[in-house]
Amino acid sequence: MDVKSRNYLLMNRQALERDIKTCYIMDHMISDEVLTTEEEEKVKQQNTQKERAAMLINIILTKDNNSYRSFYNALLHEGYRDLAALLQDGIPVFSGNGKSSVDGMTSYVKTVLCEGGVPQRPVVFVTRPELVDAIKQKLRSLGSDPGWVTVYGMAGCGKTVLTAEALRDHQLLEDYFPGGVHWISVGKQDKAGLLIKLQNLCSRLEHDSTLSQRPPLNIEEAKDRLRLLMLRKYPRSLLVLDDIWDSWVLKAFDNQCQVLITSRDRSVTDAVSGNKYEIHVESGLAHEKGLEVLSLFVNMKIPELPEQANCIIRECKGSPLVISLIGALLRDFPSRWEYYLKQLQNKQFKRIRKSSSYDYEALDEAMSISVEQLDNDFKDYYKDLSILPKDVKVPTKVLCILWDMETEEVEDILQEFVNKSLLFCDRNGKSFHYYLHDLQLDFLTEKNRNQLQELHKNIVNQYKKHYKLNMPIPSQEDCMYWYNFLAYHMAGANMQKELRELMFSLDWIKAKTELVGPAHLIHEYVEYSSVLDQKVCERIA
Repeated sequence: MDVKSRNYLLMNRQALERDIKTCYIMDHMISDEVLTTEEEEKVKQQNTQKERAAMLINIILTKDNNSYRSFYNALLHEGYRDLAALLQDGIPVFSGNGKSSVDGMTSYVKTVLCEGGVPQRPVVFVTRPELVDAIKQKLRSLGSDPGWVTVYGMAGCGKTVLTAEALRDHQLLEDYFPGGVHWISVGKQDKAGLLIKLQNLCSRLEHDSTLSQRPPLNIEEAKDRLRLLMLRKYPRSLLVLDDIWDSWVLKAFDNQCQVLITSRDRSVTDAVSGNKYEIHVESGLAHEKGLEVLSLFVNMKIPELPEQANCIIRECKGSPLVISLIGALLRDFPSRWEYYLKQLQNKQFKRIRKSSSYDYEALDEAMSISVEQLDNDFKDYYKDLSILPKDVKVPTKVLCILWDMETEEVEDILQEFVNKSLLFCDRNGKSFHYYLHDLQLDFLTEKNRNQLQELHKNIVNQYKKHYKLNMPIPSQEDCMYWYNFLAYHMAGANMQKELRELMFSLDWIKAKTELVGPAHLIHEYVEYSSVLDQKVCERIA
């Protein structure tokens, strides 16, 4: 390690030992391959937090410059920005653009990302090259013009990890963003919180300025100062805003620079000007990719995984978040494969607790946070989707009947859900069909379990109100939905009398058989036989 770097560690040792918690710091350093698991265990064996911090610093002092950089970046990532600032001037300077020994990146890239606060790769990382390349391509599309690149998708689909990975590219940084990368984790903020984020960013960008300025006192002043800093001191740099929730927040960063954002809300850039590009991160990993993630967490080869592994991946519905949560738990509790499989099967989301790399305490919190941001009326509409069948794309007309609204009103409501990655839309010509990710539907079903019967009853009553004594005809876009799922909703509503009347209606039997054939009808007779048999018993009696 350089003498200068070593001296900065020694000078600030007391502050570091007093404040840092080593557990998550070491996760980052292990993923960078600058700390071994044996050294991690040596740190964990110490009795107190301060002793563990002291042991970690002793180990770092015996290592090279890469360890210093990794430790510095880990401090940034885990929120110790004040401590990272103490070490910033001691970051070793690279000579030339030679390759780093860590994960094949050039020294130039390591420096840029470290100084910009870009998150480290997670401890377990599986690449998704198509999405990473798509993000790079959109960034190149900005050219030298101001503009916005939005990486959007549902909670836990990997937006942040993929965005950070796209920036690990020497040519991209050198050719398009020679002024550097500046990463800010924004999250859900009020005006006071946003001002603090802006003040911290301005302070970071002014760090080596000879003139120390007071922090900006309001958002407008902070916006002006940030604009001047980006134009004069950091031209051709990239500003990354991670986890944006509200469009009004973006206005504070609308200052003619190049911005990459991650969000659950596709429409979040509607309120700002400039060129705009989008990348949609699909919600699911392929089954083999899911097994690969799990195998890396538990340090086993895929063929060596127990039989529950395949079932767990299927229950995770391809969600990188859920697979990572389960993988982290199994790493700590390697005998609990069957236990966590049962928790997933029984939708016990609260028992699937956090891993060190995600912001929410449990899976249900990660999913509910998006729903809680909806207006109250929209929350009620979203709750109505709890009774939709799995793996079914529902035509707009069905929801028009459910909510007794015109098509345009319904599409506006549903687009709000789509924009926030709470719902997915399949556009086939003029016809729109909507569906939920399996995990979202599982979450809604569990959350509203005590109200499901009433919700099913409501959709049946709305159907009866709309069609009265008539039946849907094949030319109507909602026709197939009702013939396939009206009985399902009646059973869910415990409307046994109505279900029997429907299933023994000759008009219904004739129309349904002509449309979908007898197999589905026979399946329903078997499915609801306990209810239908009551009618037969009544007749015999």
